[in-house]
Amino acid sequence: MRLQSVDTHLVVALHALLQEKSVTRAARRVGVTQPSMSHALSRLRAHFGDPLLVQVGRRMTLSERARDLLPRAAEAVERLEQVFSPAERFDPGRSGRTFRLVATDNLELLVLPALARLLAAEAPHVDVRCRNIPADFAELLRSGELDGKLGRGGPVPDGCRSMLLAAERLVCVMRRGHPASRKPLTAARYAACEHLMVSPHGEDRGVVDRELAARGLRRRVTLTVSHFLVAPFIISGSDLLLTVSARVAGAVASKLDLVVRPCPVEIAGYALTLVWAERSERDEGHRWLRDAMARAVACEPVEGPGASG
Repeated sequence: MRLQSVDTHLVVALHALLQEKSVTRAARRVGVTQPSMSHALSRLRAHFGDPLLVQVGRRMTLSERARDLLPRAAEAVERLEQVFSPAERFDPGRSGRTFRLVATDNLELLVLPALARLLAAEAPHVDVRCRNIPADFAELLRSGELDGKLGRGGPVPDGCRSMLLAAERLVCVMRRGHPASRKPLTAARYAACEHLMVSPHGEDRGVVDRELAARGLRRRVTLTVSHFLVAPFIISGSDLLLTVSARVAGAVASKLDLVVRPCPVEIAGYALTLVWAERSERDEGHRWLRDAMARAVACEPVEGPGASG
């Protein structure tokens, strides 16, 4: 297709329709009438030979083709805005930008306290919104609805980039006086203990269980919880073991008089990472955010095994 035949208004309409999943909301977002947006949708459907928005019950959802188009439409609109907007350098001291992140609560614990201090010192008008990790986080990153995902490594989604914030190691946390704290914690002794597991998505087994299974061992997970916040308090009053990263242990062990011991199970590639969309790679504000998060992680102490015992 020749560039001269592309209607840039349709590009903007496509992006609004796919993000809002509603003709009415898309029209309001772009600042046109509902009939005008409805006409744009008809033209887009004819052009792509696809319904794009599909009625499912009382809601409109994206077709497969629309899901594929969304990140490209978002990038196209962003490029258009860059062309027609005056060039502005990101000044953290003056910017009022809002960054949107997703993370589990234990990773929030690792990064956000120090990040809050950095914001206060360097970027007093910048806001950060952090929430739980949704299943479609990669699509939200690519569409520009999210700026980053804090995670534990793993495959990087298509159209995304990743950076290592910190290499991690696992430790075991237990109450002071726990029988397992009196002897070296071998894999067999570890498996014989009862465990608490933090499972945000409700899985019964995690990476530790898979590593134990490879050794012919199995642990008993007596209790699972969906959020990390409650876990240290349960550990402090029970004989359950909690397996977490050394950085997470460092954030809670001394406050609750918990004992930290080396974990006999090692997970290759266990790390704290940040994932973002390729479209944000050259964004000055996003580069500042990535640097700020790396510095925030570097500020947090790491609990050495045995330091609390």
